[in-house]
Amino acid sequence: MNDTKPHNPKPDAIRNARLAVGLTQTEAANVVRSSLRGWQQWEASDRAMPPGLFELFMLKTNQWPLDHKADDST
Repeated sequence: MNDTKPHNPKPDAIRNARLAVGLTQTEAANVVRSSLRGWQQWEASDRAMPPGLFELFMLKTNQWPLDHKADDST
């Protein structure tokens, strides 16, 4: 995995990622199938966002490219 991807996203990173694509908290929560309250807690630092959900959000909003690896199985 790319070392620039945070393993434990900070609330500012979560908020900035959402704002970068112009989504409301409700819309962002829907992207990862979360509740609005859950998203609010992640941005407020009341609860830690699971790293996998942050990665999913970043991938689904095209902020991180998918890693393409050559298929060596022939």
